[in-house]
Amino acid sequence: MPPIKAKNFVVELNNLNAGKIVETSYSENLQPHQVLFKIDQFAFTSNNITYAIVGDKMGYWNFFPTQEGHGIIPVWGFANVAVSNHPDILPGQRFYGYYPMSSHLLVSAGKAASHGFIDVSPHRQGLAPVYNGYVNVTQDLLYHPQKEALHSLYAPLFQTSFLIDDLVADQAFFGATHIVLTSASSKTAQALAFLLALRKKQENLSINIIGLTSAKNTDFVQQLSWYDQVLTYDQITTLDAQQKHVIVDFTGNHQTQYRLQTHLQQQLVYNCLVGLTDWQHLQGTQTLPQPGDFFFAPTQMQKRVKDWGLNELKKRVAKVWHQFTTEVQPAVAIDKHQGSQALEQLYQEMLSGQVDPQKGHTVSLGG
Repeated sequence: MPPIKAKNFVVELNNLNAGKIVETSYSENLQPHQVLFKIDQFAFTSNNITYAIVGDKMGYWNFFPTQEGHGIIPVWGFANVAVSNHPDILPGQRFYGYYPMSSHLLVSAGKAASHGFIDVSPHRQGLAPVYNGYVNVTQDLLYHPQKEALHSLYAPLFQTSFLIDDLVADQAFFGATHIVLTSASSKTAQALAFLLALRKKQENLSINIIGLTSAKNTDFVQQLSWYDQVLTYDQITTLDAQQKHVIVDFTGNHQTQYRLQTHLQQQLVYNCLVGLTDWQHLQGTQTLPQPGDFFFAPTQMQKRVKDWGLNELKKRVAKVWHQFTTEVQPAVAIDKHQGSQALEQLYQEMLSGQVDPQKGHTVSLGG
């Protein structure tokens, strides 16, 4: 049999603007328990840019090793089994999970169950387990065949948002009455705003959910209806500095952090750092009064798995997930990108922050 040709989109670790397609090939003669996925489609969002920015610090480059000095940005999506040398994983089965920006992925499957398996390849040992699992769509509580694009776009972000909402609620919002979400149009912020609004309604809470966004995205954020108030970044000083605030920052923008911290001062009771949507402005000349707490979703997830059990956690996420997708579906148009050239163009647009928040982007490299 001829080798199976594959494509990988790689970026230079020292220059994220430099990306290119590298071709490789796989033999159908796999080692025992190896599985070759053909990646059908994956989502590409600002969250994936965050993976690249903190790739060294958080180990994201370690998931899919490639040529020296380069990395493959992880993405979330769906793939079908092309070839399997595992007795319990069959060609044609469809799995959701953490994939490279590639057309194929070779994994070494551990013990397989009906719901899926863990990639036990040597290079993935010691990495956060939440990223190493592949879920059989027939057993996935979140899965709906007509909502695959929304699943790829929002599911990993939604689980992060679920865990942030869980953390701040578990801490009684740190005594705050105002919850401010920066980059309010970003998908993780959208999901968190939905969850906070749902909790506020169900528990009759006296919290004010505030979205900070750019002027061009104000109309979109307002129409989502989950924010009690929508402000632009130049309106930060209109925040009520007499009230306690929690900040959930998805931008990473140094100046935004400085202005929030100096305006709110001691009334900023919890500063949760999540994303880097404005990754080009991470540095600044001013010293920040407080460093903030970087949120690492697997830590909170492991806590809740211990508290509730994995199955109960999955049920709780699934319950609110299906409510969220029903509400968000009318607000988001899905753009499907096919092939290497389309991916390269989308990647540059995403790096420059030019992507319309009303659009979601999925990619298929083929191969």
